[in-house]
Amino acid sequence: MPVTDSKIQFAETLFDLHPAFIPTQALYLDLEGRQNGSEEIVSMYWPVLPGAVRFSWIKRSQTSDIGVQDMALHVQSIKATDAKWIVVYSGGQELPDERSRVVDLLGQDPFPKSEWINLLYVVQQCREMRRSITEHRNVWYGADRIQVRNSLEALEWEFGIERPINIRSHSNCYRDLDGGHGEMQVLATAQQSISGSATEEEEQSLREYCEADVRSMFEIAYTAEKLLFTQSERQGRRRVR
Repeated sequence: MPVTDSKIQFAETLFDLHPAFIPTQALYLDLEGRQNGSEEIVSMYWPVLPGAVRFSWIKRSQTSDIGVQDMALHVQSIKATDAKWIVVYSGGQELPDERSRVVDLLGQDPFPKSEWINLLYVVQQCREMRRSITEHRNVWYGADRIQVRNSLEALEWEFGIERPINIRSHSNCYRDLDGGHGEMQVLATAQQSISGSATEEEEQSLREYCEADVRSMFEIAYTAEKLLFTQSERQGRRRVR
């Protein structure tokens, strides 16, 4: 992956905002739902674990929403109760809307001692990355053909992460698809999964989509750390913690 000024500036912005942040020791989290306390899926990526089990998710049942006990038991099961950082990609500036959605869903913050990091806010504070996303125009929201939004998928492109079409959002259009849409209608597919009516292919695509959201946040953050710090410096940062 070529190193560009935009990636360097993004990395500098991230670690200026969060100097102690260690990407390999953070929990990456994403919600799929309609907000207002109604969420279909909570996705997590915990890089402390071996690669095959780093991704996990909680889906609501047909009869009940995801509750605080569901979250607590799940976080305990993946041994992430002491995660120092919770990383999201969310509106809401430095204090992310994603945290508010979690609180609305559970009635409390399940990570009261953790620092929340919003990678969208990092993009918003990084002029060079915003400029690069706009100039490259690799992905844009389908209903708005003029303004390119600073979406997670747009940031992924800047870091060389390219999703298969089946896990690209149906709401977005893509330059390499000649302006065509992605195939994933995540909320509809999530509801089919919860009701048991999803096909095996739809269930697999849903899982891959949710994993891509949280895994790519880790890959971006980890790449940013490697752009700024040598291997020995990264090892030193981990020992300081």
